[in-house]
Amino acid sequence: MTVHLPETIPDTTYLYGYALLIATIFVFVMSGYSIIGSKYMPDTNNKVLDWIKYDNYYCLLIPITAIVWIYWVLWNWMGMKFFRHN
Repeated sequence: MTVHLPETIPDTTYLYGYALLIATIFVFVMSGYSIIGSKYMPDTNNKVLDWIKYDNYYCLLIPITAIVWIYWVLWNWMGMKFFRHN
């Protein structure tokens, strides 16, 4: 069943796409900085940046969890397909 919006309501789907794209770029840049870039930077005397530099656990937690999350989404989608088409 396809839902059509009235012509008086503007379609804002592209805004969600841009928001998702910006969030993805932000996470990619921050992960790259925390995993690779911060290890080569000198001490900045900033508590947050120095904590990221000397961290060995949380800098890898998000990328590794993302891999598991991708598999979870795939299996969830496949289960929904089996449920609907059974």
